[in-house]
Amino acid sequence: MRDYLVNVLINIPIFEEFSYKIPKFIDKNDIKKGSRVLVPFRNKNVVGIVIGFSVDDKKSKINFKQIKEILDIDPLIDEKCLELSDWASRYYHHPQGEVINHFLTPSLRKGAPASLKKKKYWSLTTKGEFTSDEDLSRAPKQLVIIRTLREVQELDLMSIKAHGLSRSSIESLKRKGYIKETIKETKPILLKEGDKTKFKKLTEEQQRGLEKIVSSNKRSPIFLINGITGSGKTELYLRAIDEVTKKGKQVLVLIPEIGLTPQLESRFRELFGDKVVSIHSAKNENEKIEAWLGAKRGDYQIIIGTRSSAFTPFKDLGLIVIDEEHDPSYKQSDRFRYSARDLSIYRAKLNKIPTILASATPSLESLRNVSLGLYDEIVLKERATGAKLPSFSPVDLRGKELNHGFSQELVDEIEEELSQENQVLIFINRRGYASSLICKECGWISTCQRCDAHMTLHLNPPLMQCHHCGKQDQPPKKCPSCFSDEFEKFGLGTERVEKFLRQKFNGHSVIRIDSDSTRRKDSFEDYINLIRKGSPAILVGTQMLAKGHHFPDVTLVGILDADFGLFSADFRGSERMAQLITQVSGRAGREKKPGKVVIQTYCPDHPQMEKLIFGSYYEFSDYLLEIREESKSPPFSYLAKVHSESVNSNISRNFLAALLNDIKLDKELRVIGPVPSLMEKKSGIYRWEVSFLSEKRSLLHKSLDLIQNKLKLNKKASKVRWSIEVDPTSSL
Repeated sequence: MRDYLVNVLINIPIFEEFSYKIPKFIDKNDIKKGSRVLVPFRNKNVVGIVIGFSVDDKKSKINFKQIKEILDIDPLIDEKCLELSDWASRYYHHPQGEVINHFLTPSLRKGAPASLKKKKYWSLTTKGEFTSDEDLSRAPKQLVIIRTLREVQELDLMSIKAHGLSRSSIESLKRKGYIKETIKETKPILLKEGDKTKFKKLTEEQQRGLEKIVSSNKRSPIFLINGITGSGKTELYLRAIDEVTKKGKQVLVLIPEIGLTPQLESRFRELFGDKVVSIHSAKNENEKIEAWLGAKRGDYQIIIGTRSSAFTPFKDLGLIVIDEEHDPSYKQSDRFRYSARDLSIYRAKLNKIPTILASATPSLESLRNVSLGLYDEIVLKERATGAKLPSFSPVDLRGKELNHGFSQELVDEIEEELSQENQVLIFINRRGYASSLICKECGWISTCQRCDAHMTLHLNPPLMQCHHCGKQDQPPKKCPSCFSDEFEKFGLGTERVEKFLRQKFNGHSVIRIDSDSTRRKDSFEDYINLIRKGSPAILVGTQMLAKGHHFPDVTLVGILDADFGLFSADFRGSERMAQLITQVSGRAGREKKPGKVVIQTYCPDHPQMEKLIFGSYYEFSDYLLEIREESKSPPFSYLAKVHSESVNSNISRNFLAALLNDIKLDKELRVIGPVPSLMEKKSGIYRWEVSFLSEKRSLLHKSLDLIQNKLKLNKKASKVRWSIEVDPTSSL
């Protein structure tokens, strides 16, 4: 007699599934694809996810272990999500066991029940319903409970206390058989309805865009809302969401930063009520479970979330929106190196639903897809408020003496705007006080022993910190090399800029917003609310302030170092620079007050800087696309990398060199490397890489399949940690 086997994926970095027997005490029909089961693996019990069934033909003579327990009656992962996990595993060349676990919350991966918190409730039994008041005449407190339950049907412990009732009386009634106890999930109470009258009136451009989205007859259309800052991209996709939710369907809205969640969720709740929920890493596990189950069961219609929300289950998904689609935060940088944007686009294709991408600075990949006819572009050229785009004023820093990074021209502009009771935003994309400490006597520099990076000086609290591995030390009192106590604080950070501005503009509020100042829960939202009060202030911030925020009283944006991406070793450096400068510049003059942007640069006549200052992001992106086409780099080719990591640099390099010697690749495939990563040493690990480029996606993935199979069989792979990265967005 043949035995049925259950095929299970386990959350480990191994490219295979595992088969288990079904014990006699478990009915095969009770096990469903997408459900969790408890299985023995390497001398312990682990959670696995069922992906199929097979039959033991007895030929292999394998002694299959048995399933221990079924954890779910109903599947947690539906067919479409199983299909998506299979595609993601193959496309990103990553073990499906690790991929599929992204569809679960952390506690569900460990085997926790897929249910909300449970409460005890008490209600009347048949005996209690028909008992007379005389039966309880000698127990007046119990009689009150019976009368209360006749009115409200059931009571929980909180309600019992609120009614002034006694727990002991409840227990007495339960013993007498008058009431019964049940345990139920505490489902979220969704009472508040949205107010659709608070939709803003659409401009003619927005209305044409909405009609284009609504009238599309494509099976799974992809729309790129390409609109200048302040053009109302959010209002446009809000209307599209309204059309979808009217049909009872659900919507996933992806955003790049947690900091954007409160204001966006507030706007959504204003329009759509309590059927809106957010999912991100700042939520605790109970909140994640509630949102996860609420989306799966259809309790919530709109889910707003960061990168990992792309894996959220839905009862009836009808639309996916990806805001700030260009943002590199959508790309996971380690282990399963997926792009939430690209994965969501494929998910929409599987579900045959539309995708909306929105950005004032679209990625070159998206612009290329528009030119190929793969995306439908909706262009918004005017600001929704009627305000004009800010004017640009470049400051040539060559030969100038700076005061803590500020030119006199920028200081004068700040004074002028503050005198008119406006707000100013100063952008510097480095936190901390100084980039490093340098000994004045011998030239010693504060470097991280675990990374090829400097230790950044922070003043509040005083410490030296590596922003790559997180290592922290106390600031040295004496130079470890020559024992001098004279140090130079080199480089600018947000703390140093804040200190200078407080001293220079004493009496004016200076608000610093970066990942250090916003660690306390809700602190970011508190800062945003403070800014929106409109009082004259200087805002100092990193890219956290660059995108998505509407500050009507900011009239001046000062960019201290506009050259940060011009000469980057990362081929995407100038694209990132242009996006960040355009985004942060868009915070100025968004309402009635005109805006100005002061750009400090040592390269005002660089072709790319000229395109940004005197042209637009559109002109800049066209220029950059021409350069990319000439060099046959993405998006005119497809890129993947194989990474090798080890505690020894030579081992990392030699591992990749041996791989290239052992495998025969297609001649059309361009191979670059092995080369050290831009930061070779990080967290004590030496990192090397090989890049593979092809003008044919199919050829690239065929080659990656060969590489993957070779690496799986490589006995030396135990000495290194290797990974394959498809469509990398950074060279770091």
